[in-house]
Amino acid sequence: MEICVFGAASRIIDKKYLVAVEEMGEFLAKKGNNLVFGAGCTGSMGAAAKGFKKGGGRIHGVVPTFFKEHLEEYVNWNGDKLTLTETMRERKAIMEDEADAFIITPGGIGTFEEFFEILTLKQLGRHRKPIAVYNIDGYYNSMDDAINHSIDEGFIKKNCRELFKVFDNLEEMAEYLENDDMGGLEVKDLK
Repeated sequence: MEICVFGAASRIIDKKYLVAVEEMGEFLAKKGNNLVFGAGCTGSMGAAAKGFKKGGGRIHGVVPTFFKEHLEEYVNWNGDKLTLTETMRERKAIMEDEADAFIITPGGIGTFEEFFEILTLKQLGRHRKPIAVYNIDGYYNSMDDAINHSIDEGFIKKNCRELFKVFDNLEEMAEYLENDDMGGLEVKDLK
């Protein structure tokens, strides 16, 4: 399975997140999975790539060409495959198309945007791929609470909880990625 991992590129995040994401990557690679990601060599992205390589998986990085000019030191230029794009939008489209499943690891603005875009596309029936939120040390508790609040207030249909799952256990997350069926829901059930 090709797994797209979204996560931080930050160099200043707590090491506990990096250790957990690297362990996740190694664990998933040992199960025969490969990584498609934003080609970062730092933060959660760098940790995921390191873990997948350690576990024997292949890594496919996707990065806009403008990173060469301004952010070169954040890019993993040594993956098994590297795809250069013109825009961030094209970058995300390639990662979304290549992936069989998605994992959201701790991250910031870019990671939130990637999560909500892929979630929205799933709600609209553009894909049925599993979306796992890896909730290391409760990082995503507040986001999950906000989504539940939106459900309680009627802004999000309750069935939309079937579009993604939140995990702090790797075995359970791997099981979900391999077997998710969205609870049998169709687009009409989500709007």
